[in-house]
Amino acid sequence: MKYCDKCKVNVVGKRKTCPLCQDFLSGQDNDVEDEFPPITFIYKEYNMFFKMMMLISIIIASVSIAVNAVFHKNVYWSLFIIGGLASVWVSLITAINKRNNIPKNIIYQVVIVSIAVVVWDYVTKWKGWSIDYVIPLVYVFAMISMFVISKIMKLKLNDYILYLIIDGIFGIIPIIFILTGVLNVLIPSLICVVSSIISLSTILIFEGESMREEMKRRLHL
Repeated sequence: MKYCDKCKVNVVGKRKTCPLCQDFLSGQDNDVEDEFPPITFIYKEYNMFFKMMMLISIIIASVSIAVNAVFHKNVYWSLFIIGGLASVWVSLITAINKRNNIPKNIIYQVVIVSIAVVVWDYVTKWKGWSIDYVIPLVYVFAMISMFVISKIMKLKLNDYILYLIIDGIFGIIPIIFILTGVLNVLIPSLICVVSSIISLSTILIFEGESMREEMKRRLHL
C-alpha cells in the first residue's frame, strides 16, 4: 500500500500521486483497483499549447519594445501591444476556467472586453470607437451567441436564462450614451438597445414563470 507523507493517508491502487494533494506517493504498488478516478487538468493536457502561446507573447512583446525603442522613442505604442497581449491572456484564462458553463463564460468575456476597450480607447486619447462600435456589437454578438450555443448544445432554458437576462440588461446600457450625446455613431447602439429590449420582452412575456423560478433559486428566495 502506498502512503502520502503530506496528507498522512494510505492510498490503495497503482496511483503515483495522491488523489487529495497530487503529491507523489511512497511505497509499493498493489493489485487493488484504484478507488479514485484519474484527475485531468486542462493546463497539463494542453501544456505545449500554453508554452507556445507564452513564447509567442514574449516574442511579440520583445520585438515591439525593440522596434519602439529604435524608431519611435517618444511614442510608447509598444505598451498598447503588451496591454493587448495581457487582455488576450485574461480572456483565455477566463474562458478555460469557465469552460463548463458557456453562457456564464460569455458574460465574463463581455465584461472583460467592455472594460478593456474603454481603457484602451481612453489611453489612446479617446476617439470614442469603444462606445460607438465595440461595446454595442459585443452585447449583440453575446446575445446571438448565447442563443445559438444553447440550441446547439441543447441546453435547458433554466441553464442560460439568467445569463441571457444579464446580457440583455447590459445591452440597454448604450441608451445612456445616446441620451448624453457622447456618441459619434448612433446606429450600433440603437441596434443594441432595440435588440436587448426585444430579447428581455420576449423572455418576460413567454418565459416569465421560468425567469421568476430561476431568480428564486439563484437568490435563495
